Amino acid sequence: MKYKLTLVASSILLAISPILHAEETVSVFDEVVVSGTRSEQSVKNVPASVAKISSEDIEQNMATDVQQALKFEPGVSAQGQGRFGVEDFNIRGMSGSRVKVLVDGVEQMASYNPGADAMRKNSNTFEVDTLTAIEVNKGPSSSLYGSDALGGTVLMRTKNPEDLLGDGDDSHIGLKTGYASANTEYKATVEAANRTGDLETMLIYTYRDGNETQTHGSGADINGEERGAADPFSKKSHNVLAKAFYQLNDAHRIGLTGEYYTRTAKGQTLSKEDTAMNMSADGSMKLHYSDVRTEDTDQRGRIGFEHEWQANNVAFDQLKWSLNYQQSKAEHNNYDRTKIIMNKPPMPPVEMDRGKRNRFRSGEDSNIQFDGQFDKELAFDNSRHELTYGLSYSDSKFKLDYYDYWYDKNETKQGTPEVPEAKTEKRALFVQDQMFFMEDALVVTAGARYDMSKITPDSDSGFKANDNDALTSRLGAVYHWNQQVSTFAQFSQGFRVPTMQELYYVRDGGTYKVVSNPDLKPEESQSYEMGLRASAPAGNLELVAFYNDYKNFITQADKEMVNGVEIYTNKNIAKAKIYGAELKANIWLDEAFNAPVGTYSKFSVAYQDGEGEDPTAGTTSSLNDVAPLTSVVGLGYDAPSDNWGGLMSVTMVASKKGSDWDTKDNLDAPGYSVVDLTAYYRPMKDMTLRAGLFNALDKKYWNYQDVAGRTDTKGIDRRTQPGRNWGVNLDYAF
Repeated sequence: MKYKLTLVASSILLAISPILHAEETVSVFDEVVVSGTRSEQSVKNVPASVAKISSEDIEQNMATDVQQALKFEPGVSAQGQGRFGVEDFNIRGMSGSRVKVLVDGVEQMASYNPGADAMRKNSNTFEVDTLTAIEVNKGPSSSLYGSDALGGTVLMRTKNPEDLLGDGDDSHIGLKTGYASANTEYKATVEAANRTGDLETMLIYTYRDGNETQTHGSGADINGEERGAADPFSKKSHNVLAKAFYQLNDAHRIGLTGEYYTRTAKGQTLSKEDTAMNMSADGSMKLHYSDVRTEDTDQRGRIGFEHEWQANNVAFDQLKWSLNYQQSKAEHNNYDRTKIIMNKPPMPPVEMDRGKRNRFRSGEDSNIQFDGQFDKELAFDNSRHELTYGLSYSDSKFKLDYYDYWYDKNETKQGTPEVPEAKTEKRALFVQDQMFFMEDALVVTAGARYDMSKITPDSDSGFKANDNDALTSRLGAVYHWNQQVSTFAQFSQGFRVPTMQELYYVRDGGTYKVVSNPDLKPEESQSYEMGLRASAPAGNLELVAFYNDYKNFITQADKEMVNGVEIYTNKNIAKAKIYGAELKANIWLDEAFNAPVGTYSKFSVAYQDGEGEDPTAGTTSSLNDVAPLTSVVGLGYDAPSDNWGGLMSVTMVASKKGSDWDTKDNLDAPGYSVVDLTAYYRPMKDMTLRAGLFNALDKKYWNYQDVAGRTDTKGIDRRTQPGRNWGVNLDYAF
């Protein structure tokens, strides 16, 4: 621990020194974000750490999904690997449904993972080529966005016609194509936008055709549990985003959005081929698998209407309201051939062929959401106020359909889903006041939100509804000492309503049972954050320290024995605390050290630590979702002519082992350093060719999330990240 803190301190001093000694001033924190205050606001006036990954950043890093788009952002990552892909986001040690995910303000349902390898419904149907920005609130933000923002919020904003068009009547056609060797994926994107008078339209279509992301090349290409190579899957996806906006008059603007995403994947699960599962305690009866293959389909569609009214009346200057409908579905066909093998000496082995089957698993959710937001600016002699208030309503449904098809027997059996069909209704009121004092040198932000939610399972299930409400608040301030240096601090609260899986999951395993608990209370969090922002011609930096306190964590209680059967249930018993520091810096080396014009350096470091506590058991443990010390250093060059350049980045991650996990027998996640190289060339103004060499030194490594909860090395090479790989992209606009 001492070494880690010393490294953090040294890195901070190294990054700060050339910036704070610069004499001139430039404004580098004027980048506009939405997620920090629910309205467009300069980052410099937001009293918390808000990350923004722009479409330019995504293109520069040659990211093919949100996981790659976030890989350079300290304290933030997207988790998931293999057949089901990205599963969730991790913000400062909080993941899953503890992080709120929004697309254009539309709530995305948390991923559903019952634990079996036949069914997942992940919230990952996002196309990065349609995004204008990914914004991340790094901390509890329920006073802005309600339930699930316990640990933070990820807000993805898709492109509007104005992002592609110039002034006045204008048209835009853009073509993008590329190849990535890590998953042998080809992609093609077509953008079209037009403004004629008061009408703006846009259409973006993206097609991807590839395979499962490779593991490191040292993994064994064999069948069975020891397989180290990735299971061979082919994947194809289509995404269509269409928007139209019409300026009715000076006061009113309306818009319509439609989006449809679909992805299909099929292949062989060679890691399960010729494997067996014990069906008896003594191992004398086994279930053997062969001819194992899968076919998956994931879909998400939404349609939305929005209206902006520039009213400028006593109650509000501007009203924005929107109505959105979204539906998503995941279907998984799990094909195999099974047989039961009984071996009880001295009796000879007996095999019972059960024939070919398909375990069909489907999950579907739909949601209708209304949001209304009012903005009002008030000016007084010594201050001004930017008031934001509004309401939101959503009604969503979730259901599972399970069927087992036995082809040789010509039988169909309906399976029993782990949770019943259920409806979730949410209502909320919110208010925020951003106050500017001392000629805007002091900015104080205060906000509160009241949320009500009700989860109602199907009446035939026998379960009762779960009602919850919560009042959350935030108070923060930014003080601009001068044009170069600002400090900020914030207190904020978060909460998370229990998921349907936590409330209603039921399973009878014979020797054990999982019992539902519909009386669970929401989880709660409190966050304390303070930071420093500095900018100058030599560069800019943001340094943040945070302490997050969580309570009423929902965990599975220790087993209870009832008539020889182990009984498990979810309870609000756990607490947790996570603390740490983050630093981001950009240094213009030509200004700081007289390097060639266009030379720059990027640097980030994130340190996290914390522990969970179970008061009923009197035990404490480390948290698996807390990331090890991570640092990214980049050295780049942009030619003054702006027609070529490149970037070398080194990602360094410390190990996570032993007491860093919640159980000391968890596998070690070794530390590693990975080198990535990217370059671009513009042969003409509107054409850009990019190429990248990733993991250039062919390092074999694991992301710590991919070994969490694992205690044996069987098939561990299948969890590695790709070895040396490359990619190339071509963008052309006319």
